[in-house]
Amino acid sequence: MFFSSYGSFVHKLLELYYKGEKTQKQLCEMYLQDFKNEVVGFAPNKMVFVNYFKSGLDYFRAFQPLPFRPLAIEKEVSFKVEDIPFVGYIDFLGEKDGDIYVIDNKSRNLKPRTGRNIPTKTDIELDHYLRQLYLYSVPVAEEYGKYPKSLCFNCFRTPILIEDLFKEDAYEESKAWLRKMVDTIKAETDFKPNMDFFKCNHLCEMNDFCEYYEMSQKKRGDYYQS
Repeated sequence: MFFSSYGSFVHKLLELYYKGEKTQKQLCEMYLQDFKNEVVGFAPNKMVFVNYFKSGLDYFRAFQPLPFRPLAIEKEVSFKVEDIPFVGYIDFLGEKDGDIYVIDNKSRNLKPRTGRNIPTKTDIELDHYLRQLYLYSVPVAEEYGKYPKSLCFNCFRTPILIEDLFKEDAYEESKAWLRKMVDTIKAETDFKPNMDFFKCNHLCEMNDFCEYYEMSQKKRGDYYQS
């Protein structure tokens, strides 16, 4: 699908750079040469396609390395939160002045925290995505004996680097959220489809195997033929 393959493509290029296998100039060349083959699926419209292509190209043309010493790139982590097994991949684990930073490369245009007394919609969205990085802090603390100083999003389409200071209360909330979600799923017996045109067509990678998506497409076809 367009969005997921676009994100995977940029992740791949960044991994090659931070592992010392490609230079900035080579990243630009690869982006231009391989975009058509690597980014598959269809964007919702031409404007979205052009926007994504151009923002990625602009990012690599003016590429600025992250301000951290790389400790690990695309690091696989396998750990438990209480008794819940968890496997994930940390895009970039960095160090600066003895502190550790967890960085997630994001195509989504997140906004830095506003700092307002009443959280805004963008603050709530940021907290939503931070949960994953707080969970990644579990294996980081196990390996390095301390929590990260900050959890970061490298929003490469903007481009902007968001640094959010690690907070123990948010860390505990994220673990409690995971437990609640797992308990909810275990208790569920009837999984109803959550059909959404945009998500099903442009985000979900399982639509080729989904009977509900197949039925919805058939209904759309019958509608337009009638």
